[in-house]
Amino acid sequence: MSESTNNRNIKKEHFSNLVAVAYSDNVLNNEEKEFLQERANDYGLSQDEIHEITEQAETLKFIVPLNGEEKEEQLADIVYMSMIDGVVNEKEYEICLKIAERLDFKQKDLDYIIELTKKLWSH
Repeated sequence: MSESTNNRNIKKEHFSNLVAVAYSDNVLNNEEKEFLQERANDYGLSQDEIHEITEQAETLKFIVPLNGEEKEEQLADIVYMSMIDGVVNEKEYEICLKIAERLDFKQKDLDYIIELTKKLWSH
């Protein structure tokens, strides 16, 4: 597999993970839609790819990235996605924690990122 194909697959996987979190509370608000669209645009995904991924949102399986930088970026994006409506509900937190653990982070790392994100938003 070429590097560009692999990079594209990684971005598609990252987007799929964000969609899974966005749909975890069964509500997709405008801020979440906008954030997903921004990420899809950043990753160069077509409308067909976006539609294909969002159509299977409830059955998406989380895919673990291979390098540390991608893991940190995914966790930060997932925390952002869960907080975008102003509240991290219990189900969103549980999903974030499962994802954090799959990314080799601990609960304290997740809590730190959530607190950091809250502080950044309050300024």
